Amino acid sequence: MRAEIKLTQYAHTVGESNLHLQFTPKYRRHIFEDKDVLAECEHQFRGIAAELKVQLAGMGFGPEHAHIFVTDWKNRSIAELARRFKGASSRAIRLKYQARLTVKGLWGNQMWSDGYFHRTVGAVTSNTMKKYVTESQQKHWSSKKPEQKQATMLDYAG
Repeated sequence: MRAEIKLTQYAHTVGESNLHLQFTPKYRRHIFEDKDVLAECEHQFRGIAAELKVQLAGMGFGPEHAHIFVTDWKNRSIAELARRFKGASSRAIRLKYQARLTVKGLWGNQMWSDGYFHRTVGAVTSNTMKKYVTESQQKHWSSKKPEQKQATMLDYAG
């Protein structure tokens, strides 16, 4: 049985705006193995969401990528959200940890690769997406990499 999806009421609209974004560091460098860099990225993402007045419903990291789940973003474009999350986090992290990023093979004015993954989500609940972006990332942190298929959000639906 599928959980009931809660719609958000605004002044003149009712609806649901759920978005999954994935960002990858330039050259797929494993920058999030550094716990300080990872913590700073989480901190920056939370601050950016607050500044944009969107909800950050979930966040998950692999050694070389970041997933975020944004809700209530109806007044922003996907491109604007990606640009703001990537741009502001990159500036802050490079300012604070430039030497560590250089050791990991990143230099100059770029931390993130040019592209990003995005998917609007309406067929699953916010809790399902939050579970996906937090729990499915554990496989990227194990030292042994058993062959397994990539999980999708539907694998986490209740």
